[in-house]
Amino acid sequence: MNRFLWASYGMYFLGGITSVFFGAIMPELLSYYHTSYTSGGLLILLQSLGFIIGVPITASFMKRYHYRLILTGAALAVVVAQTGILFLPNFYFLGFLVVVNGIGASSLETAVASYVMELFKGRQAIFMSRLEVAFGAGALSMPLVASILIAVHLWRFSPLLIGLFALTLAIVWQFVSISLQTSEEEGPMDAGSAAAPIFKGRIPKYSILMLFLFIIFIYVGIEGSINSFLPSIFSKNITSSPYFASLSTSVFWIAMLCGRLVIGWIVRRVSYERYLLGSIVVGLVFIFLLTQNKTLGTSYLTVFGLGLGMSAIYSITMVYANHTFPGMERTVTSAITAFAGIGGAMFPFVIGYAMDRYLPSQVLWIIFIFSLVLLVFFLIIYFSLRIIRNQFNASGL
Repeated sequence: MNRFLWASYGMYFLGGITSVFFGAIMPELLSYYHTSYTSGGLLILLQSLGFIIGVPITASFMKRYHYRLILTGAALAVVVAQTGILFLPNFYFLGFLVVVNGIGASSLETAVASYVMELFKGRQAIFMSRLEVAFGAGALSMPLVASILIAVHLWRFSPLLIGLFALTLAIVWQFVSISLQTSEEEGPMDAGSAAAPIFKGRIPKYSILMLFLFIIFIYVGIEGSINSFLPSIFSKNITSSPYFASLSTSVFWIAMLCGRLVIGWIVRRVSYERYLLGSIVVGLVFIFLLTQNKTLGTSYLTVFGLGLGMSAIYSITMVYANHTFPGMERTVTSAITAFAGIGGAMFPFVIGYAMDRYLPSQVLWIIFIFSLVLLVFFLIIYFSLRIIRNQFNASGL
């Protein structure tokens, strides 16, 4: 079990690295190819399209093949993509490699999350929070490494480091063995939520599921936009150097990592609903504050607060959705991962287009509006589930 968990953490660490890779080197990459932020948004779109393609492929393979083959293949897809990117091919072939990279990232996240949801009943939030810590550590490490490589004019070797780590994981999975049955080991349990609602008919059930998917769609879109364009926003809005601008993503992920380190403690004491409501509201407040900041120091502090607020929205929403629809773990997890890919595809493309045409402060207001919609969708889910539970209790009296 421990080998499986540590190898899974390694895969999520790799997922974190790939999620911010292009954003960390975006200014240098666009300068090398002599292209615009719209083209940069297109690269993020292509990676997310690869992510979307990878979800149904992985879900299908999980029904037919051994987990070791699936996870090894996911790591090797990243190896192939990063090796090709290392040579900085022409822009069209680069786009193809970006798609392959997205497929690999999608496969590793879909498979690992699905297996964890099945293995650790009642402790899903705790173990998902640990996976998200690993993801955050990867997302934090990449901008730090990229900023150092940028400073010494060796940014183009970033893919080499990612490829070597992915290759190491592909080898590690050959020595991992586990039975994919629900774990009976004792351990701390989630505080959870109210009992899963009893849905009458398919329409209410799948309407609520769609709202969960829209929340993931918007949240991942916002996070992906921040990963990809925060350094560029800093460069244009605060007029900071590329080095300090790149570090803005590191500040964001330091905060994300700090937040995720305490989620395992929080979810044993606070329900999923309360945590999500508080996190979304805090994120909304700090995005608003970011629109008002013009100095480097206060902007870093605001980004840190934003990272804390957003630290576990994705993982707790996934667990909350699985709690709401028991017995549908693979379906729910795969659907959430797919919508995460769609959000990660569409939002950065839109934000990249906006970066070429609007002021950075105006772009931040666009992100704020989407965050407000995120809050509205969550409140609809929260009150709808309360109504459904109350109707069931009333009918049972």
